[in-house]
Amino acid sequence: MNIERRKHIRYLLTRCSLLKSSMIRTITDNSVSESGRFSSYKTYSEEYDYLAREVAKVIDLNSERILGFDTSKMKNWGDTLWPQQKQIIDSLIVYTDTLIAILSREEEFANDEYIGLENFIKNKLRACLFERPEKEKEVQNALELLFIGRGWSKGNDYDRETGKFEFSGKEYIPDFIVPKLELCIEIKLLKENRKSQIIEEINADITAYSKQYNRILFVIYDLGFIRDEVEFRRDIENSRDEVKVVLIKH
Repeated sequence: MNIERRKHIRYLLTRCSLLKSSMIRTITDNSVSESGRFSSYKTYSEEYDYLAREVAKVIDLNSERILGFDTSKMKNWGDTLWPQQKQIIDSLIVYTDTLIAILSREEEFANDEYIGLENFIKNKLRACLFERPEKEKEVQNALELLFIGRGWSKGNDYDRETGKFEFSGKEYIPDFIVPKLELCIEIKLLKENRKSQIIEEINADITAYSKQYNRILFVIYDLGFIRDEVEFRRDIENSRDEVKVVLIKH
C-alpha cells in the first residue's frame, strides 16, 4: 500500500463515517415531521454511490459486489412517500457500514503485518550474526538473509538501497523498503562514542523519510553502549506514531 493509496483510504473512511453520521441524525431527528425528514435520501444515495465506486477502485474489488441503488432511476422526493425514503436511508446505513468495514480491514491488515515484521526482526536478527559486526553493511546483509528465509523476493516483497530522493539539499536512500507496508527500514550500528551521532542521524531520517513513507522502522544493533533501552526507544518513538525502534543487543 503506497502512501497516496493509504491517504485515499483514510479520506474515504472519513467520508463514509460522515455520511453514516448524517443519515443517523436524519433517522433520529424527531424535531422534523416524517413527511419532510427523509427528503435528502437521494442526496445520500448519490454520495454513497460515489464512495462505493471509489472503494471498489482503491481496494480492487468488483463494484458489482458492493450493494447500492441506481440513483439515475431513483424518483425525486415529491414522487415518493416518506416510508420509502426512510427505507432507502436505513439500507444506506447498512451499506455504508460495509464500506467502512472493508476500508478498516485494509488498514488493520497493514498494521498487523507491520507488527509481525517488527517482532520477526526482533526475535531472529541476533541469531544471524555470529561475530561482532564492524560495519552496518554486515547487519544489513543479515537482515536481507532473514527476508529471503522468510520467503520474500527482492524487488517484490522488499528492496534494498533503492528509492533515492532529495530532502533539504541532501540525498537519502533507505536501507530497505517494504512497499506493501509503505515502510522504510534503517539500520544503525551503535559503536562506542556514536550514540549522540546516531540520535542526530535518526532525527534527520525521521523528518526526511516521513515525507516519502508512512512507516519508519529503525533497527539499532547495539554493541553494548545503551544502558536504558526503554528510554532510548521511547525518545525516538514518541516523535511520531508510525516510527518504531527494534533494539538488538550483541
